[in-house]
Amino acid sequence: MSVLNRYLLRQNLFYTAVLLFSGTMVYLIVDFVGRMNAMVEAGLGALQVLEYFVFKMPLIVAQTLPAIFMLGVLIQMAMMHRSNELVAMESSAISFRKPAVFFIGYALVVFMLLFVFSETLGVRGEQVTRQIWNQDVRDREAAVEGLEDVWVKDRDYMIHIERAHINEGRGKDFTAYKKSDPGKIQEIIKAPEFEVHKNRLLLRDVTVFKPHSLERQSLQEMEMEVKIDLRSFALVDSDLPYQAWSIFTLSALVNQLKESGASVEKISTALHSKIAYPFALVVMTLLALALFTRIKNIYALVTLGLVIVFFYYTVYVFGVSYAEEGVTAPFVGAWTANVFFGILSLLQLFWMDRR
Repeated sequence: MSVLNRYLLRQNLFYTAVLLFSGTMVYLIVDFVGRMNAMVEAGLGALQVLEYFVFKMPLIVAQTLPAIFMLGVLIQMAMMHRSNELVAMESSAISFRKPAVFFIGYALVVFMLLFVFSETLGVRGEQVTRQIWNQDVRDREAAVEGLEDVWVKDRDYMIHIERAHINEGRGKDFTAYKKSDPGKIQEIIKAPEFEVHKNRLLLRDVTVFKPHSLERQSLQEMEMEVKIDLRSFALVDSDLPYQAWSIFTLSALVNQLKESGASVEKISTALHSKIAYPFALVVMTLLALALFTRIKNIYALVTLGLVIVFFYYTVYVFGVSYAEEGVTAPFVGAWTANVFFGILSLLQLFWMDRR
């Protein structure tokens, strides 16, 4: 690493650390004030309260680091301009392109670190804080007790389950419609009760009806092999947000639900957002560099930087919302903000470089 790059790295680490610490403390104070009354009323001890906020810190870092990093780059570049360091660089035949390339490469490295951080400590923090808040403060289970009105497709069967208690491994009112090749219903299997086992269901008091021959058969028990995992539906209907699941869990869940014919728009959007959101750090670095080519005043830069962050998150939230509702593809919804602001930034940087 060159002397210039080491200097830029050292300065950026300082500014980013100060901003991140300040932002995290403000976030924690606001969250503490908003939740403390509920925690005291629920009788939480000091250790539980401390555990909640300790595990909340990785979430805060994962959520705020893209914007914090952008502000750090803006302040660093403005301070270098104020102290005439950029003029000294230009006089030494070092163009703006060199620090810009460094910051872009640096941002890519931080993006990868942030992605790993979000998928490990961030996911764990989301799970622990949700568990404490739901079970200890609100006094309710984080997972749903039962699933209702579930429709799934498994090979030749279209299955309807009126109610299933996944944690207890049982359910009620099972109906399976088996289709023949021409698309007609070959048989209907009904059972008032069933047990959930690995890759199979144990049906009780079964009635098998074949519409084409009007044949009816009653069985005390019947085993039915299934490819689907009903626990996937328990995850979908749980109180845990998709951010509390790793990208590998989400990917496996999407594949399972696709095979069952279930809707996967929300989960697919969350899956793409797992990468798109940390990548915002790279896009916001491009925005910071592009903005600096137009404005040099530190106060104006920070103000406009905050405005741009607001507009970025507005576009991001709208894109994700439209994708979850099926209006746009999950990939498009999750990456719209990155693509839009990234292209604008690159156009400005290329135009400035040609000048």
